Amino acid sequence: MINCLLCLQPVKQAASWEISWFLSEEVLCCANCLMGFEKLTGPLCIMCSRESADEFCKDCQGRELYLDSNQSLYKYNDFAKEYMKRFKFQGDYVIGAIFQKELKKYFAASKTTIVPIPVSEVRKLERGFNQTTAILKQSDLHYEEFLAKKHSEKQSKKTKRERLETEQVFYLAGEIGSSEKEIILFDDIYTTGSTLNLAAQVLKESGVKKVSSLTIFR
Repeated sequence: MINCLLCLQPVKQAASWEISWFLSEEVLCCANCLMGFEKLTGPLCIMCSRESADEFCKDCQGRELYLDSNQSLYKYNDFAKEYMKRFKFQGDYVIGAIFQKELKKYFAASKTTIVPIPVSEVRKLERGFNQTTAILKQSDLHYEEFLAKKHSEKQSKKTKRERLETEQVFYLAGEIGSSEKEIILFDDIYTTGSTLNLAAQVLKESGVKKVSSLTIFR
């Protein structure tokens, strides 16, 4: 009997149609926990995946953007917040594996170089791992660490305005080959988009033509 990674209760092997999209060959979560993750549904902003009646949401209108587009998978609801608290801040590393089927499906279709959003060395020592690379590793996905990050105040401690006005914190960790014309950034949560936009700026200025992103939550 396999136990759910989140609630630790035994997982039934028979899956209903509601959760079949989320289960891989290795069953990782029970039906109740899987239903807590709420898929984003339209209409969505074509730039950032925010729920919006307009083609571009108010946050994206009139804003200087280096990021070409973002796609997010699930709403950052209360269940997702508890999940991220446990994974990111309490160090429950293994639960990063539960999105592997969705990520493999998405990246198999794109066939584009994946670049995870880095954390500073100080933050990595605090947490013991970088949450973005942890999720990709547990999904068995190849990625390139082209970016590094200076240490700065946690984004969660900043107001929305402060996040939007954040100074550049990313820099190239190594030379990017001339063949890298398109890159997909990967991050856990899209809030204001400032983090991804700053990362995209560094990549664009290094010669990358197109930079999009995928995040777990929005």
